[in-house]
Amino acid sequence: MVVPGSAVQEREFRGWLLEKLGQYLRRPPADIDISVPFAEYGIDSVAALSIFGDIEDAFGLYLEPTVAWDHPTVQSLARYLASESARSVTGPLAQDAPYGGPARGDPAGGDPSDPRDNPGTAGWTRTAPGGGPR
Repeated sequence: MVVPGSAVQEREFRGWLLEKLGQYLRRPPADIDISVPFAEYGIDSVAALSIFGDIEDAFGLYLEPTVAWDHPTVQSLARYLASESARSVTGPLAQDAPYGGPARGDPAGGDPSDPRDNPGTAGWTRTAPGGGPR
């Protein structure tokens, strides 16, 4: 797991990707060529999305599914991940965050005066499982 607020270098991503691909492919990481496209190893879109979930869990980086098409090799993906890691450390991502990121100008992640950020008010009701009030 990565320490929050620290950038991960390309070589670290490359090593992590080789280990992870080795697990998926059931082969030694040393047998994986970093310049060979994932598809040539039999990594399909479902497996790529699974690996992206692993990347999100391990490094806190959310990846759009199209990244697999734009960066189809270990070498290319490791370079991209390193640049994203550096960007997440050096610049605010609130406007880019697909979910879970803080709202602009609010490090706590919401605006208490906005009813969308406060489900206990402004038309939201809490009901018991049968539909009645609690």
